[in-house]
Parts: sequence; C-alpha cells; structure tokens
Amino acid sequence: MKLNAERIRTLREQRAWSQEHLATVAGLSTRTLQRIEAGAAASQETCMALAAALDVPVRLITATPRPTDSSTGPSLPRPVSPAPSWLMPAVLLVCLIVWFGYSIGKDMAERDNRATADCDRGGSVCDRSRRDISTP
Repeated sequence: MKLNAERIRTLREQRAWSQEHLATVAGLSTRTLQRIEAGAAASQETCMALAAALDVPVRLITATPRPTDSSTGPSLPRPVSPAPSWLMPAVLLVCLIVWFGYSIGKDMAERDNRATADCDRGGSVCDRSRRDISTP
C-alpha cells in the first residue's frame, strides 16, 4: 500500500518525534519507517500501526496529495452550509405546540379521573351529569 511519506514525516515532526520514537510507538523497526518516509510501499498492518501511533485516520496517511492549480491557489474544504434561518424557530414552535397539547390533555384527564372517582363514591357530580344527559 502506498503511503503519503510527506504527511507521515510532517505528522511525526509536529509531535517532535524522531523516526526511532515513532517506530517504537508503532511497533515497527526504524529501518521500516525510514523506507516508508523515503516513499516505499507498506503493508496494511504497517499502515494501521502508523495511523494508530500518530492518532490519525488511516485515510489521512494513505491519501496522495491533490495537485493544486497555481492560478486558483490551494484548494480549501467547502464550508458546511448552515441550517436555514427558519428551521430553529419552526422546531421550537412544534415543541411548544406538543408541550401545550400534552399539558391540556393531562389536565383534562386528571379532571375526568377526579369526576369518575367522585361518581364512584356516590357524589353529586355523577347525578347532575346524568340529569343533564337524560333531559331532552
């Protein structure tokens, strides 16, 4: 597998590690790391060991750098587009409506349960509601 020797060297130097130190941390021989930084191919296991030692994704050290057009300058990653400005108020409105509906439904259920309990005890609420229903 072809590795990006420049990127590996840069990552190693950013940490102020020597080739010997990186080789030891990755579980490789110093000579293997020297060959990789010189542009030699490496096995999948070696690639994964280097990525783990450098604490980077494997694709970061295996990808080859893209050529840049000198007239446009270096290519930069595209920014993530922000959510539309109406999205957050819409989500808050939906949450408010759901909460309001839940509160009203809960209050109505509690009121109904109290009336049912009063009716079961023989209270006047049960008699009054029956008279209202039976009279035409």
